[in-house]
Amino acid sequence: MLEYREFPARTALTYILLSPSVAFAMLVIVKVIEGSLLPLTLLEHHGLLGLGALAATFSLPVAGIIVDRLQRKDILMFLSALTPCIIGLLGSIIGFPNEYSPLIETALVISSFVCLAFLLVSWTVQLNRTVVVKFRGKVVAAFLAFALVAFLVYYLLSAMGVVLMASDLLLPAVISFIAVILAVMLRPWKLDQAPLAVQGSVMKYFRPMALVLAAHMLWFFVTKLRFQAEGTETLSQMVGFGIFEVGILIVGVVGAGLLADFQGRKSAFSTLILLMGLLTIFGSALYELLFAESNLAWGMILLVFERFIEGYMLGLCLLLVWSELGPAKTKGLRLSLVWFFFLGYMSLFWAVDLEATVFGFIFLVPEELTLVGGNVAVFLSLIALYMIGPLPQILGREIEMEELALDFDDRQVKRTVDAFVGHDDFASIRSQLDVLDAGSEISEVSDKDMSEILGDDFTKMLPLRRVPGVGPSLEKKLQLAGYKSAAQLSGETPKRLAEKIDGLGIARAGKIISDARQIVKRTVKPTRKRNNR
Repeated sequence: MLEYREFPARTALTYILLSPSVAFAMLVIVKVIEGSLLPLTLLEHHGLLGLGALAATFSLPVAGIIVDRLQRKDILMFLSALTPCIIGLLGSIIGFPNEYSPLIETALVISSFVCLAFLLVSWTVQLNRTVVVKFRGKVVAAFLAFALVAFLVYYLLSAMGVVLMASDLLLPAVISFIAVILAVMLRPWKLDQAPLAVQGSVMKYFRPMALVLAAHMLWFFVTKLRFQAEGTETLSQMVGFGIFEVGILIVGVVGAGLLADFQGRKSAFSTLILLMGLLTIFGSALYELLFAESNLAWGMILLVFERFIEGYMLGLCLLLVWSELGPAKTKGLRLSLVWFFFLGYMSLFWAVDLEATVFGFIFLVPEELTLVGGNVAVFLSLIALYMIGPLPQILGREIEMEELALDFDDRQVKRTVDAFVGHDDFASIRSQLDVLDAGSEISEVSDKDMSEILGDDFTKMLPLRRVPGVGPSLEKKLQLAGYKSAAQLSGETPKRLAEKIDGLGIARAGKIISDARQIVKRTVKPTRKRNNR
């Protein structure tokens, strides 16, 4: 049984320990964009950036297909986390440039892109199988927050010239390598797993998300053009937070994760659209005040608001939602296709921001965008707000199961009862059906379907007297002990039942439990067939 009453701290730690590896890949990518990773020219760095982005483009769908078909996703997760670190260690020890350049340099950049894709896809799918939805947002928030903190530390150490041996990549690589080893020592392959998902189409979230991203891009480049028209630097340069803007992103990431768990994904997503709408509507007024009064405080407020929204968007829409909706068997592919769109968005964003030239085409923002871009951004936010009405709610435990069997496993039942049932907590036993492989003939069964199958009132549907060997006297004893239905008996263990009922031996208790389980299976299967017609 997946933990759902208390936050699974040990499980969460297993995933969080992989955040330094994500931070290492981020450091490599950011330094390539800046042109400061290797002793190469800026043009050569951007050539490596193009190779890495191209490799990520091909690797994303491949990662999704492999993850969906791979039984041991944790192995792929750890290999993806270790590979860039090992290449970084090797290159740092040898020194840049070296006799193997540009092979190691190219391998470092490409592996950072490719392994980041494989790591995040396998990480997200594995998380969905081992942590229930009510705690998943917190784990994602902690993972991304630690990754951003580690990236900030790595970047500051590099900026301050803190190096070991021949490269400022060595220390981050060592830290990432040690963190992965610690995660392996926690033995994540021992975690309980279940192929759970929420019924609904991911496109219901994807369509308004695409509009929000379009509104964000329009807003960003409209403001950039306005600064250029004023003959001043960008808002980030004016305020001067520098790399510490990452701290604002972290606050947004944590806020999104917490709200997604406490209020559900739909409420959190609605909040994102509301924030984006407020930025596009009232952000222009803050810019007017900034330019009119030359008051830096307005610029600080605007920058904090922008970065918070970007962090919120990152925390909610990168690792959540997309793998939680739809069939459990295609989580990886579905996730990779959504990220494929995100990668295209980021590539376009970088190309326009850097005014790059690709095959003779120069990515420039037309100056006329300042006239209509802001209004279009507001319009897109309003459309996205209109589209969130029918979004499926994702709150609490998942409501669909890819596979459901009506077989009972004594060891699993004992673990369930010991974990969740106290001495007088029999109200929590709603038929301890063990979720096992049931074969291809059984597809998704939602919570609504389960209620229709079993019903909310087990007492009427599966009374105690239906169990062979339960007469009026024994029925009264069972009721006094808290048992009201055969379904509750089916989730018990012989030893516990014998302890609760005076004069009932363990052998007879086992026979009663076995008969109760047979009655539950005979009752549930025909009912489910009728509901499926």
